Amino acid sequence: MTVTLLRAALAASCLGLLAACTTTSLETKAALPPPLLEQLPVRVGVHYSDEFRNYVHKETRGSIDYEVTLGAAHVINLDWLLKAMFREIVHVDDPSRVGGITPPLAFVLEPKFEEYSFLTPKDVAGEAFIVTIRYLLTLYDSGGARVDSFTFTGYGREKAHTLASKEPLAVATQRAMRDAGAKVAVELTDQDAVRLLLRGAGSPLPVSPPQPPEVLKAPSEQPSAPGASAPPGAQPAVTPPPDARPEEKPPLAEPLPEDEESPGDEQPPDEERPPEDGPPPSGAA
Repeated sequence: MTVTLLRAALAASCLGLLAACTTTSLETKAALPPPLLEQLPVRVGVHYSDEFRNYVHKETRGSIDYEVTLGAAHVINLDWLLKAMFREIVHVDDPSRVGGITPPLAFVLEPKFEEYSFLTPKDVAGEAFIVTIRYLLTLYDSGGARVDSFTFTGYGREKAHTLASKEPLAVATQRAMRDAGAKVAVELTDQDAVRLLLRGAGSPLPVSPPQPPEVLKAPSEQPSAPGASAPPGAQPAVTPPPDARPEEKPPLAEPLPEDEESPGDEQPPDEERPPEDGPPPSGAA
């Protein structure tokens, strides 16, 4: 009886150890590089829901259970990033009820997780974890009305040799966070709705990325010199058919004073003008 109980307890302990070995739990760290941004002089609100703050991704692949804690690190990262972009950040409990906040907010952001997915070394032709994180940022105006929403996606990759390895998956996740954070820093203030709210708050607008140059067109009334190349983007000139060309006229000579006659109009004296139809004068050979 005692031996049987000991064997049962030992078997249960072994099963527990095996189960623990097939569970990969990790907590992502807050690690973003300092953004090289010009801080805008506005107050911006941000709302982190409980779901966002405590978000944990759980997934089972074969015999391995993955648990990735994402919420806490993202709250730290987004706070740090927004404080670098704007002069003051205000945490709000309800993004739709911010009209009474003074001084008023330029706008309010509410982040949500739309996707966290990863590929293991077994899934791809290589020994690496590949992570994708997609966020949805909902934009509210200073009165709490929903204005727009934007999606930002980050990607990360890290080499690994075992499926249950924690560190490569954690590093790939952090790289995906950094990639998404860089896109938020560069692209958020270039959205039309955000720029409109910043203008309404009296903030200087950030410089937008350069637009493509306009296509140059050939001047319509200034013919180019012979042998000169047309400007880029100019349409080739169309030569009309010979029968459609206008009759070319010689350039007009400058007008002469009224008291002077044109040299071309002078006629020889009558005695020197040869007869038109008569015989040659006498004495001619």
